[in-house]
Amino acid sequence: MSRTLKVLQLLRLYDERHAVLRAEDIAHGLGVSLATAYRCIEDLESAGLLECIASGLYGLGPAIVQMDRQIRIADPLINAASDVASDLCERTRGTILLCRLHGLSVLCVHSVAGSAAPPRVGYERGRAMPLHRGAPSRAILTHLPAATLQRLIDEQAAALGRAGWPTRLPALQRRLQALRTQGVQVSLAEVDAGAQGWAVPLFAAQRLIGSLSVVRHDAGVVPDEHGRVGELLRRAALRIEARLEDIGVRTDGRRSSQRTRP
Repeated sequence: MSRTLKVLQLLRLYDERHAVLRAEDIAHGLGVSLATAYRCIEDLESAGLLECIASGLYGLGPAIVQMDRQIRIADPLINAASDVASDLCERTRGTILLCRLHGLSVLCVHSVAGSAAPPRVGYERGRAMPLHRGAPSRAILTHLPAATLQRLIDEQAAALGRAGWPTRLPALQRRLQALRTQGVQVSLAEVDAGAQGWAVPLFAAQRLIGSLSVVRHDAGVVPDEHGRVGELLRRAALRIEARLEDIGVRTDGRRSSQRTRP
């Protein structure tokens, strides 16, 4: 493993349960010597990505915050969707979630709080969520290729089984095909108590990139709202996808071929 890769993997050792780490923890997590761990720490400290916050304890550095701001400003998906999400929030009164596919998890990258949203929405910005729970994730899961689904089964079979999903590829594909025909994915209290969610996938140049969702408190949802929210979501997603296509045209000077969805 190269030193560069070790340094990058060091950053991934930090999560909600491990906000600070000792050099010994880092060495163990990377499977390297203590001396190598210290060299990696020094590299990250010099870049502002890591800092010593107490004697022998290291946490993520201020450069991470700076990068997060830059992502908020420059991310093409956020730029394409921010005002669309605000308009959708006004129309549905729900919290709007813009999520990205990241490996075998889903990350919320932007949200707009709505007046009829539940007190808590588990899809927080930057929090990794599983692909098998909640409408925002399921809208992505239903469009994943077979190779990715097989990797999901290989790595997360136990979690899939506990959630009631098939753990063999043909059965999982059949289940997802049935869900995909619904268009809009709907969930009820799968992630947060009292929360009703609707979600649709987002594509950029035929590539699945994430999902757009509305989350409402289920107590305020009446039956005839389901169709209305779903239609508003579909229209909003098309607006975002059209803007992403325009960004691609301005970037490479070519208009992509007509989009087809899997």
